[in-house]
Amino acid sequence: MVSLQTIVLDVLSALGLFFLMFIPLYFCLIQGRILNGRLHTKVDGEKLFEKLKTDLRLSRITGVNKKRLYKDLDYASTIFRGAMEYNSREVVWYFNEYYAKMYIKRTLLRKAALHLLVWSVFIGVVLGGVFTDGLWWLFNVKQLTSETGVASTSVLFVIAILISALIKFLEYYHVKKAINDDIRQINLVKKEKVWKDFIIVYYISIASWFLGLLFIFINMILK
Repeated sequence: MVSLQTIVLDVLSALGLFFLMFIPLYFCLIQGRILNGRLHTKVDGEKLFEKLKTDLRLSRITGVNKKRLYKDLDYASTIFRGAMEYNSREVVWYFNEYYAKMYIKRTLLRKAALHLLVWSVFIGVVLGGVFTDGLWWLFNVKQLTSETGVASTSVLFVIAILISALIKFLEYYHVKKAINDDIRQINLVKKEKVWKDFIIVYYISIASWFLGLLFIFINMILK
């Protein structure tokens, strides 16, 4: 009969592998939602365009593609041509926020996808050899011997961890470079908030990822 401890340890190990694979993607989505609330928000856009409309002394504007209006600076400049001269800085800032948000999102998504690819390759290689050996390695590594590929699997596991660490460092480097160097002419207060939000979520994601590693190691030690 399978003991409760064995069930708990196996669940922890499976959960740990799930964390290793999908935590970066999950926190990438969280970062995206935070960015949506910080940069190029609909509320800010409505206030800006209402101000431009007031400057033109218009009660309403018809025949406007609102989706394009919020994302295309040239289109907005055409619609509000007469009011742009006095509000050019606010307009440029607003649309630069959109470009900044999309740039950061793409950077985060690329890193999360690369991370997922690394662990998918690891699992594919391990299970592609002897399927049961891969499962034994994850759930009961002490039962394996040198003939069953435990050493090579462990080496691949360490390599995957090191590559993941490199990807995470590059994520930090590229986002920091984007916020501090590449993204210009946006509200400095918002810029600082975006960076602080990123750092908080970044370190929480690292802690969660290491929690996944801890779950796997607990299984290996206690089994």
